[in-house]
Amino acid sequence: MPQSQGMRLPLCVSEPNDLPSSPAHDAIRQRMKVLLVTSFPPSRGDLNEYGYHLACSLRSNPQVDFVILADEIDDGKELDGFPVERCWRFDSMSNPLRLLSAIRKHNPHAVWFNIGFSTFARSPLAAFLALTIPGFARLAGCYTHITLHTIFERINLKDAGVRWPALYSAAGRVGTQLLLSANDVSVLLPSFRDDLVARYGKRAHRVQFRPHGTFDGATHKKSIAAQNSERIILAFGYWGTYKRIDLLLDSMDEVVQSVPNAVLVVAGTNHPSTPGYLESLQEKWKGRSCVRFVGYVPETELPNLFSSASVLALPYTSAAGTSGVMHQACQYGLPMVASSIPEIVEIAEQEKIAVEFYPLGDARTLAAQLIRVLNSSELHRRASEQNLLAAELTPISEVTNGYVQFFQERIFHSSRRQRATP
Repeated sequence: MPQSQGMRLPLCVSEPNDLPSSPAHDAIRQRMKVLLVTSFPPSRGDLNEYGYHLACSLRSNPQVDFVILADEIDDGKELDGFPVERCWRFDSMSNPLRLLSAIRKHNPHAVWFNIGFSTFARSPLAAFLALTIPGFARLAGCYTHITLHTIFERINLKDAGVRWPALYSAAGRVGTQLLLSANDVSVLLPSFRDDLVARYGKRAHRVQFRPHGTFDGATHKKSIAAQNSERIILAFGYWGTYKRIDLLLDSMDEVVQSVPNAVLVVAGTNHPSTPGYLESLQEKWKGRSCVRFVGYVPETELPNLFSSASVLALPYTSAAGTSGVMHQACQYGLPMVASSIPEIVEIAEQEKIAVEFYPLGDARTLAAQLIRVLNSSELHRRASEQNLLAAELTPISEVTNGYVQFFQERIFHSSRRQRATP
């Protein structure tokens, strides 16, 4: 992977907007009310970590008043300093009514959805109904913007365990059209925008590409020699669908032969669609010192988890979107080994992230790449420096500020058009 030359990614690829300043526009710029619809910690719902970092950025933006419309939780203490209203529940059929009621109550300038296709529900009907919410919010008079982390056409229905793929494909196309009825949609890979425009034509004319962004915070550079005596291979995520660790586990015997102090640390929980997946693997690998299952890791403990690792493994069989774990690893200067699926390759090329690839399903090459990274201090140093630089080029605070500026321009453009209508 070539070294980055220090060029920042564009914060938006879309249609041009050169809007003049005016008293009305300046008023919106001074203080805009935004509703952020997202799952939010201590919920462990889909995209809760990304929602947390968006909220952190909004909280530090003096141009914004915001409220988080989040998912309900059964227990757990709310995070300090965030305006959270928990007004929807995962898998509930009533989410459209509940969210639209909350939106009307707050009367915002903009409603910003941080979602994928399964953010609101796992059951098909509840998930489908939830996709109507952005369009209805727009009909209610709100500017609506979706950050869409997946596109349906990239979902591997076999990996997702779908029983009726033809029916799901038809529903997915209709669901995408519903989402495209929002004012604007942002996707996190250029190819996602290209796919939507090609497949949905005029319905996708307001789709933009925006980078994922690296979570704000100090970057953490460390040399391979400064690490602890164990050489930790970190695997982190929601496991059991397209993120599976079977191949990685099967590679560990070969890795340990060359790197005796190598340890695989598996962090995270089962994907909601695959209960019992991790437990079955824990039973199989019980008593093996080279494998540890540490379960769910709270946001506050992630720095220790990533700082202790020597390399991040991304043993995906497919991907429906970009990878937040990749971006988080960049913050800690972690080298990465990943399967060469198109989405991961595109992220690495687009953001100049150092990744060592192996062919999908090739356990021997996976083991060989892990051994290379763990045994070569020079390779480790180069990858670490490149990934730290990638982290610095697209901080999520800048990405979020780009969204806010875009919202302001869209709202101003709409209000100017309404004033011009007789």
